[in-house]
Parts: sequence; C-alpha cells; structure tokens
Amino acid sequence: MAKTIEITLNDLRGTSQRIKHQSLDPSDWPIIDALVDARVGREEKKQDRLERKAADAFAAEAARAAVVPGDVIEADYRSLDDEPEESASPPEPEGGATHESPSATTPKPDEPKKTSDGRLKGETAKGDGHGRNGNSAYTSAQHVFHALVNVIGMLCARCGKANMTVYRKKVTIRIVGQPIFAATCHHFEQARCRMCGRIVQAKAPPGTLDGIGTSYIVYHWTACAMLAVLHYIGGMPFKRLELLHAGWGIPMPDANQWRVVNEGDDLLLLLFAALERWGMRTATSLRIDDTGAVILQVLREIKAQLAALRPLDEKADVRNGINTTGVHLETPAGIVILYYSGLHHAGEILDLLWKHRLGVDATLAKVTDGANKNFDHGIIDKLIEAICNAHAFLKFRAIKDMYPDEYALAGAVYKEVFDNDDIAKAEGMTPEARRDFHAVESKPQMLKLLAMCQQKVADRLVEPNSPLWVPVSFIINQWPRLTLFCEKPGVPLDTNLVEQDLIAVSRYLGASFNYQTTTGSGVGDRYMSLVMSARANGAEPVAYLANCLENHEDLKKRPEHYLPWAYAARMKEQAKPPDAVQQT
Repeated sequence: MAKTIEITLNDLRGTSQRIKHQSLDPSDWPIIDALVDARVGREEKKQDRLERKAADAFAAEAARAAVVPGDVIEADYRSLDDEPEESASPPEPEGGATHESPSATTPKPDEPKKTSDGRLKGETAKGDGHGRNGNSAYTSAQHVFHALVNVIGMLCARCGKANMTVYRKKVTIRIVGQPIFAATCHHFEQARCRMCGRIVQAKAPPGTLDGIGTSYIVYHWTACAMLAVLHYIGGMPFKRLELLHAGWGIPMPDANQWRVVNEGDDLLLLLFAALERWGMRTATSLRIDDTGAVILQVLREIKAQLAALRPLDEKADVRNGINTTGVHLETPAGIVILYYSGLHHAGEILDLLWKHRLGVDATLAKVTDGANKNFDHGIIDKLIEAICNAHAFLKFRAIKDMYPDEYALAGAVYKEVFDNDDIAKAEGMTPEARRDFHAVESKPQMLKLLAMCQQKVADRLVEPNSPLWVPVSFIINQWPRLTLFCEKPGVPLDTNLVEQDLIAVSRYLGASFNYQTTTGSGVGDRYMSLVMSARANGAEPVAYLANCLENHEDLKKRPEHYLPWAYAARMKEQAKPPDAVQQT
C-alpha cells in the first residue's frame, strides 16, 4: 500500500534538484520512498487489470467454442515497459478469398482423441512412474516471469481467423550446480595501542557470527543442520564430504565436522528427551523392530570378555548382539520416530521407555514381527501385542515357486485385507469403526487362510521339514495376534512403517560401515530421531534443525514448543497470505 506524506510543491522541486545533483538530504528519502510506492501501486493495478481482462477474454472464447490445442510456437517477448509495436496484418487466405467469420456450416475441428481411461492421447496417466516432479515440488525455487507482449488478444498470425487467448503457462525448471556449503570471509579492521597493547576490533552486525566454532571459523546453524542431515540421513561419511568439498575451495575437515555435530547434539538433548517423553506418554500405537548395527567400541569390549574367559575354560556365554532398535509411535499430535543403538534388543528398549508411560491408563497397541526377543519384556499385561501381517505374507512369498496355489490364496486374502485398511484410512474411520469394518470385511478372508493351513496339517500334507511348514505353522500359532486388528481398536496391520524408518540406519551403515564409539552412536541416534520425526510430520529437516539450534536458549525453557508438529504448524501459518491469516 502506497504511503501518504504531506509535502509542498516547492519541497518536491527542491528534492528533484538534489536528485539531479546527486546530493540528497536525509529528509528526501521518505519522499522518494512514498513516490516509488505510489508508482509500484499503479503498476500493480495495471497488471491486475490486464490479467483480469485476459482471463475474461479466455472465458468468453471458451464459452463460444471449444479450445482446440494447436502447435506450440516460440513468440518474441519484451519487457512490459517497452512500447507496443504495430500488429502484423492477417495473412491473405489462399486463392484470394476474403476473410469471413466461421459459420454454422463450417466443419468443426477434430476433437482430441482420448484413451479408454479418459485421458487425452499422449497424456501421462497419474502414477505412471515417469519420475518427473511438477513445478509445485520446487518449493524453495526462485520464480522469474517472462511476459508476452502484443500476442494475447491479437489475431493469429498463422491462420488469421481467431484471436490468441490465454493458455496454460509453460514452466521450465533450471537447476544450477553449487557447493553444498558456502563460506564468507569477514575482514575486521583492528587497532592496537603502542603503549598498553590494547586491541580494538571492528564489530560485525548482530547475528553474523552466530553458530558453532571459534573466533577463527564459525559454522552457522544452517551449516550444522545441513551437515547432520547429509551425514546421518544421506549416508555421507565425514571423510568423503571433506574430499568432495575440497574441490570447491571450501575445506571441511572431518574432525571439524564431528565437532560441529557433537556440539549441536548437546544443544538438542532436551528436545530429544521431550520428543521421547511426549511420544511414549501420548502414543496410541507402537511399532518396534531391530536391525543389526556395528559399534567398534562395543566389539572391542566383547572380544576382551571372550579373551578373559578363554584361559579360565569358562563357557563363552558373552552377549554379542549389537542392534539399532527403531520405535514408531503414533500420537494424536503427530508421528514420533526414535532410534537406540547398543547391546540390547527391542524388548529391553521397551522396558526402558515405559517409565514415560507410568500413570497412563490407556492400553497401548504394539505390533512387531514374530521374534521372541520382541516379546521379552516386563509389561506384557499393559500392551495389546499384535504380530505383523506383512511378515506372515512374506513367508508364503518365499515359497511361491514351490507352492504356487498356497501363495495365490495368501496373496488374495492379504490383498483384500490391506485394501480394506486403505478404505478405512481414506474414509477417516475412527479406531472403533475401523475395527468393526475389518471384523465384517477382513475377518472372513483371514478365516479362509486359517482353514487352508488347518486343512494342510489335518490331512498330513505338510511336515516340519517342509518349506510350507514355516508359513502354515506361523499362521496357526500366531492366529490370535495376527487378527487383533479385528478385535481391538487402533491395532496396526503391520510393521511396514518402522521397517521403512530403519532404512535410514541401513543407509548410514552401508556408507560409513560402523560407529566408532557409543558416544558417536548416541549422537547419530538422536539426530536420526529428530530428522525422521520432522519428515514424518511435514517439516523440512534442515530448516527445522537450524531453527532449533538457533533458538537453543528458548528451547531449554520450553522444548515442547519445538516438537516437529508444533514447528510444522508455525511454518504453515507463516506461509499463509496476509489476508488468510487475518480471517482465521
């Protein structure tokens, strides 16, 4: 909105003279600001009027006749401030005939051909897997607009029979290469007293040197966040990142990288604790599973224990299972994803986390695979313990070549069950309504699978040494746990989500091979937990971590304000247009 100021004509003339002589006074800037704002407002109104006029013309043209897609041609364009050129006269029709308006007897152009699913011929169907992203996916891209001048509303230069109307915009995404981290050298002038040696240094603007580091090099909060995401989620080892960045002329020593993420982790400890506490306290369902991990410090301790027992002829009963446990929690506020690496299994992690659940009356629905260690905990009576149906189906898929009929039946049953669950999600059913829906639609399908397995055993068509024994015995033995989703509200069908969460751990170990120490594995677990939880709740991980690090003092006072869903809600609110914010 243009600013309004009171000024006389003589004052304006004086300002004009000072502009010509390049000798402006401080009092001139409010005048110039108001004049520029007024000019911007006028230009914006002109642009709005032109856009509305073009839209009205397009609507009128579309109502008069169907728009037929034509050939795409490249038209010259100029700035909107350029003077318009005279429009070219329409070409003469072939044979010297005069130009006439289309009549009712004029044959209509062929309509675009459509495929059987209603798409235009050549149009890509949704979900075809072409791998391209729409321009809306580039949320952080800058936008440059190129305008057509003396084209829209003018007579077509090719056919000379119709006017050019507004067509959908053509968007081309331009990607440029750049270093991952950028560096800025700040040169501070200094003065020194010859007598006492006092040194005075020029000051930088507030916030310029915020971050982690020393008086010689500072890593800004955004650099800390980017480094953590690249290393722990992207699987980029510190040494590889150092070698890569050296080619861009910005050294990133691996020792410095570890120091940055380690100090950043110290600032985020309270946030991770709040995420863990909130997740367990308010969770309605829990998925948990293990994947193998390598921690060199723990391996050395295991080898030392084995070496100490060997001279004593003691039985080498030394625990050696190093795991990363993934925990996927669904809460009313959002998703919580947690990681724990060490010499433990999922059941023991569940016992440790249960301290946050004390005093909560609601029963927690837990789903995991059929491994015994996942049920080795002390809170069996406080959980609804279900088994993953996806694992049950995978046991049939493993023998599909040898037993195609049994695999086909299991596949048909589970397709129906999972389709029913998708319907329940799409319709937004409550946990109770979803349970009742599965009891009616899915339970009969599951009974078909159970009947087949029982029939195989009763007719002696399967024996313990047979490959078919594994899936058949699994269905029969785990039947109550497999069908809990039909009996109790809120019980998940599978552990697919936590299996997907554990891909981050596999990616990291696939690139870095191991953690050096338990301190390093703890830092990695906490960063992975924060980043994966941010992604699950629609928050951009780098921006989220940078915001939390930048506000670490406030985070200590109210960590719940920086939980992923709270941050995502604030960013969504800030992204609304000003008028939309005022209306809410």
